[in-house]
Amino acid sequence: MKKLTATAAVLASTLALCSCQQGSASSKESGNFKGETIQLVVPFDPGGGYDSYARQLAPELADALGAKIVVINKPGAGGLIALNGLTSAKPDGTTIEILNMTGTIGSALAEADGVQYQPEKFSYIGQIGSEPDVVIARSDGEISSYDDLAAAGSSSAVRFAATGPGSNEYVDPLVLDEALGIDSDVVTGFGGSGEAALALLQGNVDAYSRSLSSQLPTIESGDAVPILVLGSDRLEDYPDVPTVLEEATDDEQKAILQYHVDLLESGRTIAAPPDMDEQRLAELRAAFAKVVQDPDFVAEGEKAGRPITFLGGEEVQSEVADLVDAPADYVDILKAAYSGQ
Repeated sequence: MKKLTATAAVLASTLALCSCQQGSASSKESGNFKGETIQLVVPFDPGGGYDSYARQLAPELADALGAKIVVINKPGAGGLIALNGLTSAKPDGTTIEILNMTGTIGSALAEADGVQYQPEKFSYIGQIGSEPDVVIARSDGEISSYDDLAAAGSSSAVRFAATGPGSNEYVDPLVLDEALGIDSDVVTGFGGSGEAALALLQGNVDAYSRSLSSQLPTIESGDAVPILVLGSDRLEDYPDVPTVLEEATDDEQKAILQYHVDLLESGRTIAAPPDMDEQRLAELRAAFAKVVQDPDFVAEGEKAGRPITFLGGEEVQSEVADLVDAPADYVDILKAAYSGQ
């Protein structure tokens, strides 16, 4: 898992860049937002990972801006209600949102029902977290390694748990099927990720793929074992578990898998509405960079099981522009995943 170590040099260069963009207004750090109230929207119910990141960030970002930040939960339609709302919000930075970039971009590329936004149009403030997905199998099952998974998927369908169409849990096995020939049967209908994990432990499904931090409790309890990392690097604590990129045998496979990894690693970001005022956006980015790169903030996230991975807003903006230009084969996978095929 990638970890960021904040350094004075990085922080200084980031703030210097933002200072240049802000011009004369940069002389006082919180000039544009001082005394204002900002809504930080979470597109999911309270208590989950996105909500936790937002509530850790809100007071620190408020202090950096001299503003008041209120966390607002707006669940519904897998995040679409909040995403569509961000598109139409006033572009002054008083409404910002934490985004699941895999779902944000995936829904748009799949042309899912209800999508009214273009991911590349949002004004990105920065990335706060990024982690791979990890495929796990139960410890006492017949599948205990990637080789077992590949062998099982070559002779019959491997049953993967998923909370519903369009989720990472649904897309991951379809990608493995298309790129690596691992025949999969995605089983849905679970009330949440906890029920899906329980189905794995009870032997009702063979494998389950979702984010690393979500899988770790089941792995560390000894009830499940990691068998494949859907990310760029092997896990520090499980170095024998291969990455999906290592299993590609030709360029076509690697192109699909690389795109999927890039999409998963786009992670959790903070974004503002399209067409943000450049000066106010620059101030948001500078304050966010200051907070998220602070060693105490990083340590707090690690302690709470919320690893912090910083990426600046301009870099996120560039990455999103690349990600929306997806390979046609991958778009077909997404459309199948969102339609529940």
